[in-house]
Amino acid sequence: MKKSLLAFAVLAAVSGAASAQSSVTLYGKVDLGLVADSGAAAGKSIRVSSGVTGGSRVGFKGTEDLGGGLKAAFQIETGYCADGTSTASFCTGGGFMGRQAHGDLIGSFGSISAGRQYSLGFNNLDTIDPFDTGLAGQIDNIIDPSGVRLNNSFTYTTPTFAGFNVSGEIALGEQTGNWAANRETGGAVTYAKGPAYAGFTFYSLDNASGTGAARKNYTLGGTYDFGVVKVHALGQKSTGNSALDVLDFMGGVTVPAAGGSILASYIHHNDRTFANKDASQIGVGYLYPLSKRTTIYTAFAKIQNQHGATFTVGNATEDGTGNKAFNLGISHNF
Repeated sequence: MKKSLLAFAVLAAVSGAASAQSSVTLYGKVDLGLVADSGAAAGKSIRVSSGVTGGSRVGFKGTEDLGGGLKAAFQIETGYCADGTSTASFCTGGGFMGRQAHGDLIGSFGSISAGRQYSLGFNNLDTIDPFDTGLAGQIDNIIDPSGVRLNNSFTYTTPTFAGFNVSGEIALGEQTGNWAANRETGGAVTYAKGPAYAGFTFYSLDNASGTGAARKNYTLGGTYDFGVVKVHALGQKSTGNSALDVLDFMGGVTVPAAGGSILASYIHHNDRTFANKDASQIGVGYLYPLSKRTTIYTAFAKIQNQHGATFTVGNATEDGTGNKAFNLGISHNF
């Protein structure tokens, strides 16, 4: 009997140790909102949309302790249309597990990730935008998001030193005979400590023939939280072929108010080519948390297009149909 109890205790201890060395988490988001677009030649659009603040999703992520300070990790994430629409690409992020699917190796050297993952430029944009690249006021209605998610990609990030990280990325176009075709590369230097965040990122997309860059983005910005107000600022220069020479600027605030947060930003798009297709956007919004995981939201944004510019007010999963949009909805994270 004593031997059986001893064996059971050893087995329980070993099982506990094994389970403590690895973990898998199920998580997700449900977001549903009323979206009213106007300003399009075809007229108004009023609909219920899925993923206004961020795509509705289900995902798994996990880590395993390999010993010696080394860890293996993974993340797979698929989107879905919570409003009942068929599994369109704007809901799924590009297909089953199309939002993210990557494996990671983490150690004292930093971290290496491979697969489909967010670009360094987009992460910087998302961190600085008061609207978190969602809602009608999102920054990427006008400012290029630097690839958003990169397929066939490798990313390396150094360990954090005094708040600083340095990262590099490459996404292979995988075209036989021309490895530079549609290749995406990037780099980042970020600082995050206390109330301050600052980030500089570079993003380059090679053209389909692999003979040069179709687009290069240089993005610099940051945030600072004063407690009574958080300020956001960003500038981006985009160049490429003769039809691309742009300077974009964004300034914004997040203000605690009535138990929630007021969001506001102004964006100016300066097209420095002969076409001179300038544009500006003003966006306002309000988030009210019902709990740590459930939030009611509303937002409004308007774009002023000039000289034939055609920017539209979208949200996290939609491009939008006109130059004005209103949102009202609820999101729940689990």
